[in-house]
Amino acid sequence: MIHIKISKTLEKKIRQGYPWVFHYQVQNEKVEGKPGDLAVVYDSKNQFLAIGLYDPESDIRLRILQTSNPVDIDSSFFEERFNRALELRDNLSGEGTTGYRVINGENDGFPGLVLDRYEGTVVIKLYTSAWIPYLDTLITLFKKKLSIKRCVLRRSRKVAALEGISKKYNEGHLLFGDKVEGPVRFKENGIDFEVDVISGQKTGFYLDQRDNRQKVRLLSRGNSVLNVFSYTGAFSVYAFAGGASSVLEIDSNAVALAASRKNLRLHFSNRNFSVEEFSQMKADGFDALSELELGNQEYDLVIVDPPAFAKRKKQANVALNAYMKLAQAGAKVTKKGGILFAASCSVHVQPPSFFKAVFSGIQSTGRGYEEISRTSHAKDHPFIFSEGEYLKGVFCKIN
Repeated sequence: MIHIKISKTLEKKIRQGYPWVFHYQVQNEKVEGKPGDLAVVYDSKNQFLAIGLYDPESDIRLRILQTSNPVDIDSSFFEERFNRALELRDNLSGEGTTGYRVINGENDGFPGLVLDRYEGTVVIKLYTSAWIPYLDTLITLFKKKLSIKRCVLRRSRKVAALEGISKKYNEGHLLFGDKVEGPVRFKENGIDFEVDVISGQKTGFYLDQRDNRQKVRLLSRGNSVLNVFSYTGAFSVYAFAGGASSVLEIDSNAVALAASRKNLRLHFSNRNFSVEEFSQMKADGFDALSELELGNQEYDLVIVDPPAFAKRKKQANVALNAYMKLAQAGAKVTKKGGILFAASCSVHVQPPSFFKAVFSGIQSTGRGYEEISRTSHAKDHPFIFSEGEYLKGVFCKIN
């Protein structure tokens, strides 16, 4: 078994739940091993500290599975972890939800692995090749615990770039079950959606915004809604499900806009939307907001949920400036007494800084605001360490 030496400072972080050892934090030289080999960390007193998955091909050299007490890493270990994850999500199906995250990586004790369920289809997304040797064990476990028809494998860009992985597992590789024939359907809070599990963003759908979408649903009755960075239109469908009078979507991706129209037809199969009720703009979000402001257009509920503005820590300040400008632009097209919802999925932007940027953006318009609520992850996206907390949102009433 591989032995890893680390500093006392990192020892303390790992005891507190930090799940990673980066390549530059490994203090012993010439550590040899294959992706998926088990590696043990002993503390400065030569006592067991942690065991995890070793990956010489990743900047994160060790992903922690267990701390404090040594255990056997076998099928029973993974089953116990999986049972805990299932327990956390036990009542989702009773809420009319068949699409949700089953395993949220490090935060559920499976570092570098995500498992999303879309009714009878599950999608594994790997952020490290260290899980490849354990796929058979995991598939057996998923079949045992979940009533599913198939399992699809997705890979992060870094894993997909590895020659050995790309040769054996193509993107959307079917690990078991029937071939995926087109979009997969599922329900979220009783609303019908469909998803491209082979090539859609993430595993096909942004499941983490489920609770925020439900809040939008409850705020939409009789209101005009502007959905900026609408992607496949989930917020829009929720708005109409809540009784919105109209929805305008803005997105620069024509494929996403087409998927949004399809999702709308899927849930409202017996309704024909007029242009006044539902329309779309293929445009950059910032440019479109400026155009709407010039046209004196205002809406009762404005949603600004952009993609991550900060891919790296050094981009955080630039991202915060972008969030401030976006909140400013959103507030300008929100009616007096209307609501602005702003969200960020940038892990490198801390929640307090994001909220401050949003409030500054609103205030820069000369308008007042009343904070209604701050939001975070849905319960199927738990987080146990700061890097696991990426999603934050805030609902503000614009005065």
